[in-house]
Amino acid sequence: MEARDIPTPAWMTPAFFTMIAIGALLALAIIIWGTLRRRAKAAERRRAEAHRPPEPLASPAAALPAAAPVESMIPVAPLVAPATTMAAPLVEPEPEPVPDPLPALSDKSSVVTAPVPIAAPVPEGRPLTLLKGLGPKAAARLGELGVASVEALAATSDAELAALDAELGALAGRIARDRWAEQARLLAAGDIAGFEARFGKLGG
Repeated sequence: MEARDIPTPAWMTPAFFTMIAIGALLALAIIIWGTLRRRAKAAERRRAEAHRPPEPLASPAAALPAAAPVESMIPVAPLVAPATTMAAPLVEPEPEPVPDPLPALSDKSSVVTAPVPIAAPVPEGRPLTLLKGLGPKAAARLGELGVASVEALAATSDAELAALDAELGALAGRIARDRWAEQARLLAAGDIAGFEARFGKLGG
């Protein structure tokens, strides 16, 4: 078979290739021009920095803060006394007179005994029978144990209450169950309203 000639496209003409070459030359020229322009600007910047006058240095006097004014010295009296004062003779203090010893007592009868102060009688407090659930028998037993009034029971600590309860025998447990200590503390504090609100009318 004979080879056929491939037809050349109509747009591939010498003018087309000429335009491509001109465009490539223009692009190359623009690149070269931009590079030269950047180099020229950098050179101008370096020359400007080289010719820039140096900044003046701050004078040492201006950098230092102004010194505070020195106050005038006020004359102070000398602390050391004059030599004439130091040379004064020292006066020795006179010895205190020693009291004469007491004369010995001839007999024991002359010894004066200081009176022993008698404690003032403690006023009796309110009876324990004012408390709800505390009858004469329990009051008598508590009195034997040293608690004979409402005020005395109110001042008793919890540990002492436990010891009292252990000594009540058949009445053991009544202190906590009937809340005798709580009642006594309300009455001792004068809180009658609080007492009656919790335990009923007083004396009823």
